[in-house]
Amino acid sequence: MPSNSYDLVVLGDDLAALVCGTLCARRGLRTIILGSDRPARYTLGPHKLPIEPAQWPTMPGSAADRVLKELHGEMGLRRKLREPKIPAQLIGPDFRIDLGPERLGSELERELGNPAGAQWLARWEKSADIARLADPLLASEHAFPGVGFFEKRELNRLAERAAAESATWWNEASTAANPLPWRQLAAIAMRHPNVPPIAIARAVDAWRAGPAALRGEGDALRELFIEKLQTAGGELRAGRATAIDVSWGKISSVTLASGDELGAGQVVTSLPPSEVAELLGKKAPKRLFELAESMRLVGYRYTLNVVIDEAGVPEHMAPIAAVVASPDKEPVGDAAFSIHLGETDDTGRVIASVASVLPADGPVDEERIAPKCMALRAGLWKRLGEVMPFFEKHLVLAHSPFEANPPQVPGGRGSYDVPRNLPLPMMPVWAGAEKLAGTAEAGLLPYITGMKNLTLTGEQILPSFGVEGALAAGWSAAKVASAIAGKKKDYLSSETVGAGG
Repeated sequence: MPSNSYDLVVLGDDLAALVCGTLCARRGLRTIILGSDRPARYTLGPHKLPIEPAQWPTMPGSAADRVLKELHGEMGLRRKLREPKIPAQLIGPDFRIDLGPERLGSELERELGNPAGAQWLARWEKSADIARLADPLLASEHAFPGVGFFEKRELNRLAERAAAESATWWNEASTAANPLPWRQLAAIAMRHPNVPPIAIARAVDAWRAGPAALRGEGDALRELFIEKLQTAGGELRAGRATAIDVSWGKISSVTLASGDELGAGQVVTSLPPSEVAELLGKKAPKRLFELAESMRLVGYRYTLNVVIDEAGVPEHMAPIAAVVASPDKEPVGDAAFSIHLGETDDTGRVIASVASVLPADGPVDEERIAPKCMALRAGLWKRLGEVMPFFEKHLVLAHSPFEANPPQVPGGRGSYDVPRNLPLPMMPVWAGAEKLAGTAEAGLLPYITGMKNLTLTGEQILPSFGVEGALAAGWSAAKVASAIAGKKKDYLSSETVGAGG
């Protein structure tokens, strides 16, 4: 017998799941999000270190605009954004380019000379036109990927145009003389090694404008959506589902490891289809197994946190740096990664978080993944010394939340107790043998599962679009869930659920 009942139970608390649950609570559904209690940051001594660094898609017409507008979260996010003089940098073996609309032209001319600099600026500006082709896909009133015949027909037409024009643009840009490493730039932004042309254009345009750094990194996003969720009456709870119960072809409840049973009008989940099928047991629809077979694991997201004295940061280094150390190699590991610099704390120390993708051909067990992490760490350490030559002289500690090793601390700097919940599992990076139709080669999974009240969401839906893809997947899953529940987005007035910024 269920101990409590909800209109919607969300399994997973990644960004897409949080967005979906928050929107549904805002629209009047009694919602609970069940997460893994995975922190956005962890503490070593006085230092709060990010699990994963984060940046916000600031382009007008993005999926972020749509989500923030509905939640009245624009002011809340604005307070979390940093406004440095140099928003970001592109660093290669023999160049360092300051990014941002006011700097890019002079920077390209300085590095490439003329006419190459002017030609690349024109190509970079052209990327904005191509990037805008994704606006009606990611930020319209339709779910993307499409759901239903008419929605799919409309989106397929837009996606075909976006795919064709972006492919032509990318062919010209990638074969031009003196090519810049745009593919690597996109892979760094999206945390994915294989990004299609439309997503490359989207990422390149974002780098041109200068991506937005967040105070508090991943904490900032979680705090924003959790606040909106709770204001709308939704709940967030740490809990692991052990079974999804089905009655008459529909989900009726979710059983937790604690023994609690929650009644569920419907379920939205960011778990992989294979895990959802296990929870359903013999009642799992054939469609879930087909979706599971269409996915393949291509890597894991890895973070190395380095705390240094402020004197170890090069002068004029931006808060976000895209480092392309080996332009001729696949954009994974230490060949292409990002460095995220936090703000200087009261003791004059700075957290530098290095984010990369650990490549993997399928799942890797714990015994095999540990040496892979150590090898990646060694490679990133060497590359970091090339970008920040004096960081080791000013090192306070270095640690990855995904490794069991204690923090690396130079002599005389003290010691630190590692939190009990570490190491954490790394977030997977998914790809598919075939691209989902109607998504301009950027989609991996649909939302529909073959069960009436079970919907998929998460980064597995649109993995090539990074944070914006997660926002679009969360919004779209909320649209599907609201339609199933018979609720519209204005079901409750803003005065009822609270619309404070």
